Amino acid sequence: MSVQDSPKTSSGWEGYEKIALRTALIYAVISTIPFTPEFYTQDFDAGFNVNSYFFRWFDAISQNKPWFFASQEGKNYTGWFITVLVCAVAGFLWNILDKNRKDYEKLHYWFYVAARYGIALRMSWFAWAKVFPVQMPFPTISQLNTNLGDFTPGKLYWLTTGVSPFFEVFAGVFELLATILLLSRRTTTAGALMMIAILVPIWFVNIGYDAGVELTSLHILSLSLLLLVRDSKKFYQILIEHKAVALTYVPEIKFHSDWKNKTRLVLKYGFILIFIVYRGFGYGNLYANGKSFKLPLDDGLADVSGFYDVSEFKINNQIIPYSAGDTLRWQNVIFEKFNSISVKIDKPFQVNTKNSVRTTEFYGSIGRYYYGYKADTVKQIFTLFNRADTASKLVLHYDRPDEKHFVLSGINERADSVYVVLTKIDKKYPLAQKRK
Repeated sequence: MSVQDSPKTSSGWEGYEKIALRTALIYAVISTIPFTPEFYTQDFDAGFNVNSYFFRWFDAISQNKPWFFASQEGKNYTGWFITVLVCAVAGFLWNILDKNRKDYEKLHYWFYVAARYGIALRMSWFAWAKVFPVQMPFPTISQLNTNLGDFTPGKLYWLTTGVSPFFEVFAGVFELLATILLLSRRTTTAGALMMIAILVPIWFVNIGYDAGVELTSLHILSLSLLLLVRDSKKFYQILIEHKAVALTYVPEIKFHSDWKNKTRLVLKYGFILIFIVYRGFGYGNLYANGKSFKLPLDDGLADVSGFYDVSEFKINNQIIPYSAGDTLRWQNVIFEKFNSISVKIDKPFQVNTKNSVRTTEFYGSIGRYYYGYKADTVKQIFTLFNRADTASKLVLHYDRPDEKHFVLSGINERADSVYVVLTKIDKKYPLAQKRK
């Protein structure tokens, strides 16, 4: 007897379909709702509050990573498979305990809700961060002066995407459209198809470039595919057999209590207001003020950004001439428009591959040391904090005899006295020129 001819149960669902449905529902819920205590104890304002952008925790919810996302730099496939297996076991046990259930359409509705809003929760973040290109910014001056071979493949992909804001915005518009379509039951199928078309290349790009969101993209792709599984046979009939077939319509659930129906609507439109409308406004405001995710928010000294050659360098009052491969002498210094200074030194580096809040400057590359700074313009003192190791600090006195020169003096991390003369060089960058 074929599957087509096999008798249906009284509920209209096969036994394996019941287990699969429960498994999918459990997976959609546990991978969206934060269950780890660390999520609720984090500093939700850390690094994100800027220009009255409130409720950082909305972003934190969208970026919540289940344990199998965060470990192994986002590539813990073993953890992902274990999670799916645990969900399957839980779905099997649930099926045994709830074997007398007759109405599986209601259960399917709740899966439909959990999967759609789970996707929208995450993709609204990625979409708006591309529509207003604040996720992958244009390369900084320091990055423009880093050798190509000193970048990891993932970092290089992020930079090349940032080089083309038009492409980034184009991708964001399609991600946003697919996200919005998922928020309506009538357009969910179209939204899920669009999401799959978007996420398949994103997943492969992350595999090929090791770009950091490999398992995240697979997870959202999986939820999108699950939304279409019930109509998989009908898609075959439409696309291959060219038959006229109606896709499954998921009706709106109606509660007996009026307050429950009103609560459902309040939650739906509240979600849209917060994660679509308000988030778009917030990211637009962020972009309009020249800020970006993962780059420092504080402005640097006015009119000093640029490339500076180290024309004189002394350690303990001893002049150190320029020599390629010297592990002590600074070769050049860059002041960014935000409060960062980077120093080129020819010494061994340990590449940092942790792509988290405010690490875009230094993760995924070597060759430069990055310092955040606070400037006391009255006493003319720079207090420098190593971006990768905030416990490392330098205090340098600075003098600016003219617009082209800086003179720095003080004590370095090894307690040696340093004296540095910087000369600003007016460098032109084809990437920046072409962008204009």
